[in-house]
Amino acid sequence: MNERQIAIYISGFNAESYDRPDDPAADADGHVIIATVLKREAVDASLVPVRVRIGHGVAPETASSMLRKIADMIDSAPELMRAMPGFAVRRNHDGTSTRRRITPEALMLAASQMEGEERDRMLDMIDKIRDQITDDPRPEDML
Repeated sequence: MNERQIAIYISGFNAESYDRPDDPAADADGHVIIATVLKREAVDASLVPVRVRIGHGVAPETASSMLRKIADMIDSAPELMRAMPGFAVRRNHDGTSTRRRITPEALMLAASQMEGEERDRMLDMIDKIRDQITDDPRPEDML
């Protein structure tokens, strides 16, 4: 049986680069900062306390600005560091944080309000992350 580790995945991106310039979480710089607690298959038994990956070629000013915003989000939502899988935090445009629980049901509801490729991507994502955000059995596993 594969060991699963709980880890916090924090991302920073430019909303416009993802064709989402009107993202309500984008701040004045167009940055969106999010964090999600997930269970992932163990890659290394000695999970390092903090690991940062920055895309090659990112401007130093952008990287340092996003890292400061990530630190601010952690300071404003310290419960993130001990949260269970499925917990998510989004840094709002004004620097505050919004916390929520991600569930397969909530993702399915969101998918039902989408169309075309966006809906297909959401449904594909739900299938991929279901086991990473909940211990609940899948309906097909209960047959």
